[in-house]
Amino acid sequence: MLCLRDAGVRASEIPAQHSALPLAPRLDGELLYDNAARHTAANDWGHYVHNPPVAVLRPASVTDFSRIVRYANQRRLTVAVRGQGHCVHGQAQAGSGIVIDSSRLNAIGWHGNDQLDAQPGAIWGAVATTALERSLIPPVMPDALMLSVGGTLSAGGTGQTSCGSGAQVDHVLELDVVTGHGDLVTCSPARSEELFRMVLAGLGQCGLIVRARLRLVHATPYVLVRTLTCDDSDALISDHVRLATSDGPPVLVGEVTKDAGGRWRFVSLSGTFAERPEDERTPEATRMSYWDYLDRRTASVAATKARGTPNPSLAVTLPERSVRPFLAHALADPEASAGIWRIEVIPMITARFTQPLHVIPEGALAFTLRLQRRASAENAADHKAMLTSNRTLVQRCLDAGGKVYPPFAPVLSPEDWRRHYGAATWQRFAAAKDRFDPNHVLTPGVGVFA
Repeated sequence: MLCLRDAGVRASEIPAQHSALPLAPRLDGELLYDNAARHTAANDWGHYVHNPPVAVLRPASVTDFSRIVRYANQRRLTVAVRGQGHCVHGQAQAGSGIVIDSSRLNAIGWHGNDQLDAQPGAIWGAVATTALERSLIPPVMPDALMLSVGGTLSAGGTGQTSCGSGAQVDHVLELDVVTGHGDLVTCSPARSEELFRMVLAGLGQCGLIVRARLRLVHATPYVLVRTLTCDDSDALISDHVRLATSDGPPVLVGEVTKDAGGRWRFVSLSGTFAERPEDERTPEATRMSYWDYLDRRTASVAATKARGTPNPSLAVTLPERSVRPFLAHALADPEASAGIWRIEVIPMITARFTQPLHVIPEGALAFTLRLQRRASAENAADHKAMLTSNRTLVQRCLDAGGKVYPPFAPVLSPEDWRRHYGAATWQRFAAAKDRFDPNHVLTPGVGVFA
């Protein structure tokens, strides 16, 4: 059973908090207790869960992370890091604890000629801008450039190149991490490897990312995107299976949307990278600069966020054998499709996903489905119906051998977290939690070890 989580107080009902934390540590940044800061920290993209913290830390140094985590251990408080607030179910909240606003810790710098070091609050748009100055780019970029580096690396991070390139966490070379003890540790595949593995896609359970060293690859000046209309969802999946298993294009994604008449429309988008401004062999392709390709959704995402209405989206990954019936059900059942305005379909070669906590279904090929929903208002009837639909679909996904993408899914019950990770990975994760955060200080909102 899914955890039917208490939504906490409404955002508009968060009381003012004037008392400071007793014996708070000396900090380079500042601790905020005002209603506005706590209101922001108790809200996210889903506009459903609101658990206000006691205080919000705006750090001015990495040392502030260590100091506040050590303090939290002493006072039996919890700590969570908030990047851009794009979770949908309170995963980055810390009710009655301390939320660290990472947005000001956003430095980006070069390491050598082809690697970047980024702090957790750096957004991926700034990473891309810096990298493209040298015609480089991370192999996987998110579809929303305003997401933070720390946020996506704590979750996994996928994009339109994930079919053949895996997740963002598969291209991290080194991390600086503050553990649940408050220790600052540098880790990599060759140094404190278990911490490294348990932090990437680890949902902030074993450590908080304060620096990530990113691998970069060559970025061509142009991206050529081809659009193919498919007859139905089965044809879309079949097209993607063919392309993904035949050394297909580096960019591959499907989109399912409704036309003006309310009928589902199926489109396959495939892209290649080009050095020349024109390519006469592909006249049907839309050509754009690499930056324009990356920036294609920034305006629409920003507009959606500005509206402040709930976005109870859901992201799941299904094995190839299960994706067709799951998608068909989501489209045909009125309750399952409530509020859906777009479904993104991304095929994924599972061998490309190498980090243990970014779990992928069994089989050579899997499909991520991102069900984008929009509700009219917080706690409105349609909003509640969409949340119910998500919980039902998650159970269907798990029963079909699928996995959830935790930032865009309801919080699971302990039993379902075990199903999500599988027995061996769950035991490894639990052992790491006991080792690196024995007091369960870090990131309570995801509920993995509740």
